[in-house]
Amino acid sequence: MLAGNALIFEGGGVERSKAEYASHHLVADAEYTKAVPAVLTRRAGDAIGTVAWIASEGRTTGTFRGKAVDRVTAETMILRRIGHDWKIVHIHWSSAARP
Repeated sequence: MLAGNALIFEGGGVERSKAEYASHHLVADAEYTKAVPAVLTRRAGDAIGTVAWIASEGRTTGTFRGKAVDRVTAETMILRRIGHDWKIVHIHWSSAARP
């Protein structure tokens, strides 16, 4: 669902396309997602015409590469309808260690 020209903000960095994300963080992000269970705690969203947004909050806990993980997470996605398909055109991920 990721658009070719998607803009992705993560950990203070920016990737400016699907290809750039795939070459930098995709594999590590997939590995992390597979290893560390996530619980969705809240989600909201809306759509106007061909643009939609989704904001999600959650918590990840587990172990990744031998280190304990306990983080609260926030994610915002903006989607655009192109023809009959919705494509993700922007993602902003952030997280913080639980106190």
